[in-house]
Amino acid sequence: MDGGRLQCPYCGDYGVDRLYLASVRLDSCACNGCGARWDEERETGQFRGRASRQSIMTPRSR
Repeated sequence: MDGGRLQCPYCGDYGVDRLYLASVRLDSCACNGCGARWDEERETGQFRGRASRQSIMTPRSR
């Protein structure tokens, strides 16, 4: 599944929320479809790891 930086790498959904963290130059991402969370490099889109649901880097629903 190669959708570039627009798609969720887990389910392929295009409904992805992104929060840019300038201090570490990462996009912290959360999929609206499957709920997966991950971090990727802003410039290259390279996957940098999967975040947990308790991650402080992604916005949480209240």
